Amino acid sequence: MREETHEDGSRTHRRLGAHRVIHPAGMLPQPAERLDASGPPGETELEIAVERLCLDSTSLREIHSSAGADAAAMAERIAEIASARGKMHNPVTGSGGVLLGTVIEVGSEFPDPPALGSRIVTLASLTLTPLRLESVDRVDPDSAQVDVTGIAYVAASAPWGLMPDDIDEPTALELYDVYGAGSHTRDLVSPGDTVCVLGAGHAGKLALAAARDAGAGTLVAADVDLEAAALVAELGLCDIAAATDLRDPLGAHAALEEAGAPSADLTVVVVNATDCESTAILLTADGGTVLFYSMATSFQTAALSADGMSRDVRMLIGNGFAPDRGAYALDLYRRDPALRAALGAKERV
Repeated sequence: MREETHEDGSRTHRRLGAHRVIHPAGMLPQPAERLDASGPPGETELEIAVERLCLDSTSLREIHSSAGADAAAMAERIAEIASARGKMHNPVTGSGGVLLGTVIEVGSEFPDPPALGSRIVTLASLTLTPLRLESVDRVDPDSAQVDVTGIAYVAASAPWGLMPDDIDEPTALELYDVYGAGSHTRDLVSPGDTVCVLGAGHAGKLALAAARDAGAGTLVAADVDLEAAALVAELGLCDIAAATDLRDPLGAHAALEEAGAPSADLTVVVVNATDCESTAILLTADGGTVLFYSMATSFQTAALSADGMSRDVRMLIGNGFAPDRGAYALDLYRRDPALRAALGAKERV
């Protein structure tokens, strides 16, 4: 193996955005406590004029709760996090989201860049994206999408997607934010599988549509919100739906059994609440798979719970990246009228 030179190491640092880490030294941008979000952009970066953040569901839930659902207090909290950390990295949940903006400068060494003036969505998490907010302009307490004015820097290693012309912006941003849930679910489904999706928000709706598209047999949805569970059933995104507290494994198991749901070959966890790991494992058949796509997941709890139940299940971390970079989610939305109708319905936080 060729020994890496200092120049090679510096190039790797720049490509990964590690040169923007302020503290602690030697970390990559995502786990770092603070990033440098000052200009100008480097040779391996895009500079983005940011107009909107799409907070991930877990972070939105926490900010909404801690701010008492007050829009001004939520805006202040968002601004404080970005100012303190140089990125939108919620210190309580450890999660972020994605952003929408316009490319205003392209580094000379950025590979296959978008054109200047392109409107793009950053597909890498806000937890690793250097972000300098000038203002938080509009917050709807019940929406993950926050209008802002600011500047962000996208490293060469970070994925991005072009804003499509044929899908309205809020919906396209929602799809890009959770696109990995659809892509990974599709790849994990075998024809005829029973697939259980825990959480009927945007990611849950996309996962259900993707499972159907991949040839799943029985589709099961569960959510604590009765209206959310009823909606996905009414629109035909699932065959069986139940409203149940997913933090109560025995109660949830009983509710789904009563609804006629068989044990799942694949369980997809997209809830924004903590303490749902045991439920996911209990609902999955021996030899099945659990995809923990939720940022509220405790992977220690998941591993030890499976151990204590003697359950032979494969447990996967839901990587937010998929090689299609959102193309599958956008295409599925165009093809699936039930998904289009479902994403048109307003969610509760």
